Amino acid sequence: MENTQNLLSIVHLKKYFPVSGGIFQRKRFLKANEDVSFDIKAGETFSLVGESGSGKSTLGRTVLGLYKPTSGKVVYYGKEGRGVELTALSEKEFRPLRKDLQIIFQDPYSSLNPRMTVGQIIEEGVATQGLYKRGSEAMREYIFSVLEKCGLQKEAIQRYPHQFSGGQRQRVCIARALAVKPKFIVCDECVSALDASVQSQILNLLTELKEKENLTYLFISHDLSVVRYVSDRVGVMYLGDMAEIGEAEEVFKNPRHPYTIALLASAPSKNKKEEIVLKGNVPSPVSPPSGCKFHTRCFMAKECCTKLVPPLKDIGGGHCVACHFAEVSTREKRNLAKKI
Repeated sequence: MENTQNLLSIVHLKKYFPVSGGIFQRKRFLKANEDVSFDIKAGETFSLVGESGSGKSTLGRTVLGLYKPTSGKVVYYGKEGRGVELTALSEKEFRPLRKDLQIIFQDPYSSLNPRMTVGQIIEEGVATQGLYKRGSEAMREYIFSVLEKCGLQKEAIQRYPHQFSGGQRQRVCIARALAVKPKFIVCDECVSALDASVQSQILNLLTELKEKENLTYLFISHDLSVVRYVSDRVGVMYLGDMAEIGEAEEVFKNPRHPYTIALLASAPSKNKKEEIVLKGNVPSPVSPPSGCKFHTRCFMAKECCTKLVPPLKDIGGGHCVACHFAEVSTREKRNLAKKI
């Protein structure tokens, strides 16, 4: 994808959550995101993948300002190309930018107010942002147009969330996000709660809206087949760190981080030739391992991995890998994994 203009830059972002303990215990923190840096280009779909607990959703919500970062910054370039450091803004200063940065949550059942009609749900954000006057005919016609873009009938405006199927509710969630004319949308596991046939419909809708409305997505998912279908670039996360970043096809065809190789090998496939079983369990994010966090499960781990944190380095063409052995070929790594 030919696009060199960044819409968002995430720079050394950290997000820690305090963990409650006893009176005499020292204060501890769950390290959900640890020194994460990457750019999201305007008009692309950048996907985050990784196991549950890797920090994907936390990162998405921190980028949107729903969580306040522990440190680091998020820079938004959507205002006439000028960089705005979102993490430095007060809530009052951030409010005008809220319409540019939206989210579609995982569960369409709990993310919609059951006491409000679809019309009221969509109207709420539109009126708050001052796009149309609440209750006006212009507002009503605008809501009709948004519903139509999302594959819903006009009659939906008077119905309540419980009167829809799961796929239709997710369309309502998409309509709510789309109605305020955003530039950037975080899709947080937005198809994982849906049936496979409905998933494809929602993914096609998101792809169509991206082209028509000139949107940029941060797509969060653990489903590798979905990620491969929708993504321009992919970031692989492990225990709060970014393990690998690159063009989607490059990462899927030529993974260079041992974790990415194991992750792809575990995905269901008709032509499955290999299976890599990682040893041990994912360490606790409250007390992560020293050095490379993956070394406790890695089939390539050496002494340096236990002491030194590997930098996220570019091995060519924007393909970045956080591994001390990034230059070792994918084939060699796969062969080594099979011997373990």
